Amino acid sequence: MRKFIPLLLILTIPYIGCNRNDLGELKKLPPVKTRFVKAERVVSSELIEAPGQISSIKDAYIMAKSIGTILNIKVKSGQFVKKGQSLLTIDSSDIKSKLQQAKGALAQAQAALTIAENNYKRFKELYKRNACSKVELEQMEFQYNKAKGAVEMAEGAVNEAKAYLKYSEVIAPFDAIIVERMVNIGDFAAPGRPLFRIIDPKDLRFECTIGESDAQYIKLGDEVTIKIDSLNKEFKGRITEISGGSDFLTHTFTVRISIPYQKSLKAGMYGVAYFNSTPKQRVLIPESCVVNRGELTIVYTVDEKNRAKLILVRLGKKFGDKYEVLSGLKGGEKIACENLSKISDGVKLEEM
Repeated sequence: MRKFIPLLLILTIPYIGCNRNDLGELKKLPPVKTRFVKAERVVSSELIEAPGQISSIKDAYIMAKSIGTILNIKVKSGQFVKKGQSLLTIDSSDIKSKLQQAKGALAQAQAALTIAENNYKRFKELYKRNACSKVELEQMEFQYNKAKGAVEMAEGAVNEAKAYLKYSEVIAPFDAIIVERMVNIGDFAAPGRPLFRIIDPKDLRFECTIGESDAQYIKLGDEVTIKIDSLNKEFKGRITEISGGSDFLTHTFTVRISIPYQKSLKAGMYGVAYFNSTPKQRVLIPESCVVNRGELTIVYTVDEKNRAKLILVRLGKKFGDKYEVLSGLKGGEKIACENLSKISDGVKLEEM
């Protein structure tokens, strides 16, 4: 059997890629009319793609500043609120009681100050007449200053209680949409506990990350195209912020892009930002010239005898209706773009 294997290979090889009739002679195929285009050599910038999402520049958690039970919630998630609008009310009965106590302590301190001030004035007159010692005068001055300090402390306690009483009414710090409500009526509010998350829907930006190798190609103020998948639309924005350093784990930079207000844009929407990099020479061919046969991608060029020549190509990114050719073509080749199903390697081609 070993003697026949080389012979079989020799007989098989000429058959591959050739059209033969039953007698083994080449078929004389008629010429195929087609349209020719040239593989273009162009210089263009490669787009850097960076997925991300829309966020609001004003994105805040509203937290309680006073302690108490939540009595009333005046807004719902998704509701638009104006700056200064009341969002919820916290029980202020304890704060009112403390305010009354502070006011009472202030009244006592003021009365004590009046007495201390009168005594100090009286002893100053006595000292002028040598009717008291300097030590006695200094004691009265000390009592007077101490009383003044007590009044200031009492006034501070009153102002603090008034401030906490004011905090029992939680208000919106800016025009916003209520993204999330985190409490219910009857919950206990305390300083630092989040009550709502709010965002400004008209002050949006797109936030994404790009790799260290791509960061060198971008700068503040660059125009960026952003495509939002859910809307199937593109928007223009400008880079307003680039993080000062690369993330230690991901080796990426955070980029923030301002977006003009559009009613259809919402915080949280997913999209892709496209940045331009350095110019690069590319070979581009129309999509209509590409033939896919199984795992192979081919095009047909024409030689000096107007015969088709099959070329294997490797394609890269798509730019509109054209593909970048990574290998197989150098640019300038004449390529067939019509009646490709009728063309085979070696067949004669005629221009339409």
